[in-house]
Amino acid sequence: MSTIEPEASASAPRQRRRQPEEARRLITGAAVTFLFERPFRELTVAELMRSTGLSRPAFYQYYRDLHELMESLLGGLVDSIGAVGNPWLSGEGEPLEALRESLRGVVNVLAENGPILRAVSEAAPHDERLERAWSAFMGHWDTEVSERIRIQQASGLVAPFDAWSMANALNALNATVFVEAFGRPPRRDPAAVLETLHRIWVGSIYGPRPSI
Repeated sequence: MSTIEPEASASAPRQRRRQPEEARRLITGAAVTFLFERPFRELTVAELMRSTGLSRPAFYQYYRDLHELMESLLGGLVDSIGAVGNPWLSGEGEPLEALRESLRGVVNVLAENGPILRAVSEAAPHDERLERAWSAFMGHWDTEVSERIRIQQASGLVAPFDAWSMANALNALNATVFVEAFGRPPRRDPAAVLETLHRIWVGSIYGPRPSI
């Protein structure tokens, strides 16, 4: 007399297959969470993937190594900051209000992603690959901001001064503030950070009493 074996698929739990974009979000989210508490040098693929519920080999479907993950995270910040910084960078509307709106967007992005800046900026002096990534990241914004300053200088809106040096100084200041305010717990109040940066940028670019 034969017996019918129960189908394993009917009773055994299956692990849901993640879609690529969902898997990427899990990995990047876990990385940001880790970096909020600990430095990049302590991050390992095994520990990162344990917190995602995905297998360790799954990491290598998306990234060659942890450096590529960090480069991808920094590149994502370029896109996110570029989108929210558009009002001032593109010259939309009244300059001071456009600057406030752009800074507000940047503050909101970095309030959630400050650990990425902290991890890369702290690792860069000791890691050649991340040093290149950090230099490219900051250089991108120096170019964007200095170009906007030059355009406003040409229109007579801003006084003559070295636009690139000013952009470099303001962006370096922003990075330092964001790392300290949002790179580690406890996070500071984004509204207070916005107000501070707006005052500094307005005073530095337009002067203490801008007539615009």
